[in-house]
Amino acid sequence: MAESKEITSKRLYWIDHARGFIMILLVVTEFLPIAIREVARFFLAHPENQRTTTMMNFYDVGAPAFIFVMGLLMPVSFFHRKERDGVKKAVIHIVIRYGIILALGLVVILIDQGSFIKTVDGLIIVIWDVLPTLGLVGLIALPFLWLKPKIRAIIASGMLIFYQIMLYFGWREYAIESVHGGIFGTIFGFSAFMIFSTCLGELLILNKDYSEKKKYQIYAIIGIICFAGGLLISFIPEWYANKRQATLTYIIISMGVSILLSFIFIGIDKKFQKPIIVLDSYGKSPFFIYIIAILLEFLISDIIGYEMDLLVGIPMIALITIIAIFLDKKGKIVKL
Repeated sequence: MAESKEITSKRLYWIDHARGFIMILLVVTEFLPIAIREVARFFLAHPENQRTTTMMNFYDVGAPAFIFVMGLLMPVSFFHRKERDGVKKAVIHIVIRYGIILALGLVVILIDQGSFIKTVDGLIIVIWDVLPTLGLVGLIALPFLWLKPKIRAIIASGMLIFYQIMLYFGWREYAIESVHGGIFGTIFGFSAFMIFSTCLGELLILNKDYSEKKKYQIYAIIGIICFAGGLLISFIPEWYANKRQATLTYIIISMGVSILLSFIFIGIDKKFQKPIIVLDSYGKSPFFIYIIAILLEFLISDIIGYEMDLLVGIPMIALITIIAIFLDKKGKIVKL
């Protein structure tokens, strides 16, 4: 039992590394002027004409990678709390946590847009964004924790395929006019991604049937299949990888990239086997840090109307970094 706890602890280190890296990327790009981001667009900005482009870049993986880490840890948190406090409290904890994120996202949308609905060429669209996506995927994934991982994965695959088919029947226009495929892309695309991630979380952290080496072998194989398979499928007409539309190939490729890149942090963990300042500081209170970043950027750009430049961007990045390090050093992990 002691060995199992030790292995779990090590894994949580690399997950914090990975989550911290994602958060730093998202925070930094939130405050960088677009002119600087365009210099390294592949890494720091979405592709040009992102609504209808038939390609994706590295930056497009940012939000899915964050959802991926959320999914890895969700079953660990849920089953631990279920064993300690009972089913009811475990469910309430998850509902409150992701419900707060969803509510905050909707409040930001309401303040920014003044409404939750817009009409484009006669098409009624629910206004959507990243923050409500992060909240809703957690709520949708919760009931699936009662199913075996293989059944979960099959259902998630069905959700993705259904969404891809529906893009042919009018949902593509809807997705193009929204963000992350809109509410349908979140329900059937990113939620499927989250469900897949919970399966991998159980495999890597909770499964006691495989050795650590075997787990990572399976994990790597899944990553390679998703990345290579997603790239191949994306050449099928109308099955291209597009972040704005949250297409099936975009989700699969993002899964593959998230898995394969995580091996960098697994390697760092095996070498150092301890937290890394700044990297882990961002990773320990990710939702809190991300919400601070979004609200500050929203205040500066949308409320005040100031065009983001380095004069403001760098101090904002420094401020958020100081907050992250301070919370880490004080042991104040803010988990929404």
